[in-house]
Amino acid sequence: MKYSEYQKEFNQALDDEIKYLRKSGGQKTFLSDGTLLDKRKRSGQYIYSFTTDTELRFPDDTPVDLEYKGKKYSGILVSVEGFDIILALQNNLGEKIAVATLYTSPWFLLEELKKRLLEACSPKGANKNLAEILLGGTKEPSTSPKVNTQQLLDKIQQRLPQAIRYNEYQKAAVNQVLNRQVSFIWGPPGTGKTSTLGLTVAALVQAGESVLVVAHSNTAVDTAMKSVAEYLQGTPVYENGMVLRYGVATPGALEKYPQVHVRGVARRQNPKLIEEIEKLEKQRKDLVKRSRHEKLTELQSRNIQEELASVKQALVPLKKQLKEKEAELIKKAIVVGCTLSKAVIATEIYQRRFDAVVLDEASMAYIPHCVFVSILANRRIAIFGDFRQLGPISQAETTAAQNWLQRDIFDEAGIIQKVNKQEADPRMVLLKTQYRMHPDISKIPNHLFYNNQLEDSSSVRQGTMPIVQNQPFPGAALIFYDLSKVSPFCLSDQQSHSRFNIISALIAVNLAYQNAQNHQLSIGIITPYNAQSRLIRRLLQDLHLTDKSVKVATVHRFQGAEENLIIFDTVESSPQSKPGKLVTGGIQSTAMRLANVAVSRAQGKFIGLVNYQYIQHKLDSFNIFRKFVDKLKIHSYVEPFVWSANTFIDLPEVTYFQTINDSLKQIKLDFQQAKEEIAIDWSTSITNSQFLKQLLQACNHRDIRFFLTGETSKHLAIGLNNTYVWNNKANKSIGLVGIDRKCLWVYLTPNLSSTPVIRINLAQTTKLLYSFLRLVPEQDPGSITEKLSQNEHPFGKCPDCGQPLWYQPNKYNDFNITCSKNNTHYERSINEKDTILIARLMDIHCPNCNQQVQAYKSQLGNIRIRCSQRNCNWSTSLKDRI
Repeated sequence: MKYSEYQKEFNQALDDEIKYLRKSGGQKTFLSDGTLLDKRKRSGQYIYSFTTDTELRFPDDTPVDLEYKGKKYSGILVSVEGFDIILALQNNLGEKIAVATLYTSPWFLLEELKKRLLEACSPKGANKNLAEILLGGTKEPSTSPKVNTQQLLDKIQQRLPQAIRYNEYQKAAVNQVLNRQVSFIWGPPGTGKTSTLGLTVAALVQAGESVLVVAHSNTAVDTAMKSVAEYLQGTPVYENGMVLRYGVATPGALEKYPQVHVRGVARRQNPKLIEEIEKLEKQRKDLVKRSRHEKLTELQSRNIQEELASVKQALVPLKKQLKEKEAELIKKAIVVGCTLSKAVIATEIYQRRFDAVVLDEASMAYIPHCVFVSILANRRIAIFGDFRQLGPISQAETTAAQNWLQRDIFDEAGIIQKVNKQEADPRMVLLKTQYRMHPDISKIPNHLFYNNQLEDSSSVRQGTMPIVQNQPFPGAALIFYDLSKVSPFCLSDQQSHSRFNIISALIAVNLAYQNAQNHQLSIGIITPYNAQSRLIRRLLQDLHLTDKSVKVATVHRFQGAEENLIIFDTVESSPQSKPGKLVTGGIQSTAMRLANVAVSRAQGKFIGLVNYQYIQHKLDSFNIFRKFVDKLKIHSYVEPFVWSANTFIDLPEVTYFQTINDSLKQIKLDFQQAKEEIAIDWSTSITNSQFLKQLLQACNHRDIRFFLTGETSKHLAIGLNNTYVWNNKANKSIGLVGIDRKCLWVYLTPNLSSTPVIRINLAQTTKLLYSFLRLVPEQDPGSITEKLSQNEHPFGKCPDCGQPLWYQPNKYNDFNITCSKNNTHYERSINEKDTILIARLMDIHCPNCNQQVQAYKSQLGNIRIRCSQRNCNWSTSLKDRI
């Protein structure tokens, strides 16, 4: 295929993705704990870090709007790491931002990419031949090696004070790039891929070539440029500001190499300009601070605003001059590093041609992105990455999107197919020696994902041994916690459908908490699901463990990171009928990539939390995740968990009780101390809910609201005031009791009196679980007290005491109209008019067509409700809808 044919197919795939993203309306995300990072003043923008409850998946350098105190401010997304997000804003909004709202339009970058790919169809400039070779449509001409790689490496060594260390595979990779137009460098975890990339760029520069270094994320670009700077420092190219990081780097990533920052070079070449800009920026910052925090008269406020406007006006020509200077530096630079997104939108990049392009983390990049950067190269492109790790993320489900946005460049080029057949490919070099993982850990991914091609370095066992000797289980690098016997129920957040598991989350946090107390190991908790990641993070926040102590993220956000100890929470368990899509499939599936990334993040200890019986029962033996779990269990120290008096959960404000009877004293106290509401979801066994009924009755005459759902809710509601009985449509096999949205009781097997019980008295965690579990309705219908306080008396007044009448459950599990103060004063049977009033108060509609309901009397004399639409046959009893 010719480039023009590829471009048409790329265009369709990108259109499909844009259409999907536009239909979803972009994304609105609530942010908190905003902090101005002063370290980044040299970027010319104001860098803020925020915390969010939801992991974001947007490309770095995505344009964003931040809404704060009713105004919107423009900026770009610098990076997302788990639940921490860094933004670069054009305005100074103060030192702290308590809450703000982030708006993103991710389709903007895809529209720009479409433009760049279309522009390349013109006859001028673009190296379309290189793109066709990259995609496998054109064969690269065979030529004998022209560059003496060893001579170049020796020259690099002569300049550096320390010895360069590289193995035979890394040298082969450098040689491959120097002597081919298209090269694929396959770098499995811990094999020195980044170091090889830096050495390759240094060799290209030594050979007289200009290089563009790109990756999908700012973090990846910073890591790559750090390696490049290590090999080029001391050279005229580096010292004269011709090795540049373009865009906003992640805070602290390149602190040791100030020469690679564009503004740092501009400062050396034009110090007066930078000093004047920073002086005015400080004035503006101080004025903004005064205008917000001081009690000002109208005259003082007007004077500050006039002074602020003057400062802003003075900054305009200086900023323009600086921008022109930065553009000039980028055009002259020998090495430029930036994100793929930046390359698409920055004219300084896409209107220039480089001798070579080096693309890192290529498995996560869209194929059209890879092709775009290839047309910026005059001579060669080098693809660095690992196709056994996470691939690109696309939302559209069309054929075009699946072909071009959900596969990686290794797949399209035919590399993966040859590797799976164990055939050599002259375009590819495999980095075989791994330096990260203890050999007991590395043998898992090596056997399952890399065909036993990897080698452990001679020093890695000894280097990771201090980690292995730490708790838990000193001497064990692999630990398998089997949760089969502790009922680790797996549920789904009803909004996002992402899965979570309260028991495995508590166990993961307990392991991290106990290790963090010793401050000996860096710890990471990885999980496949966003909901579980959010739950674990809330638990850690309630326990005052910061991200510096324990890092938490989904597998997608952990790629590229590593920690001493990794805890992998698989989440999967009953009552889910089958495991989620993330853990199903064979080789090259998402499940394979997730398992590989999870295990290969660990340096010295890897702990798997697995319901092994569930995985065995639900996944076939050929499933790659099942193979991973089986392999892990065979080679690990296995610790089976059972509930016992000596619980394995030892966390502040989390209490374990062996039976319901053991918990009665504490839950009775919690009910007595309840101030606002009690929410109960009890799905089974009226017998085992009697203790709850007694506790509820004891609270009945206090101003407490009751939210009841589950199979026994109507039984529990009998005789209660201020009660809302509803159906949250959740199929749960557990019992839940929430108190004031601050404390949550979990009964693992409520049909048994011997059920284990867990009390979670952590406010933020409980609040999140309320949302996940839908313990209260999203639209609160309001309590009797609230209705009556608004003078709503839809059923009339009691003839005895004059108090309003209200509906109440009776002993026959139906409803009567009674006195809201004392049901012995007045009581009558419910009629059709009452039924319609209740339906409107409770906002009951037909579930099939969302029409209002009518009341009618059945042949048996019972009052029922039905759809008001004539051609709809839906009907039910009122008690089934409340």
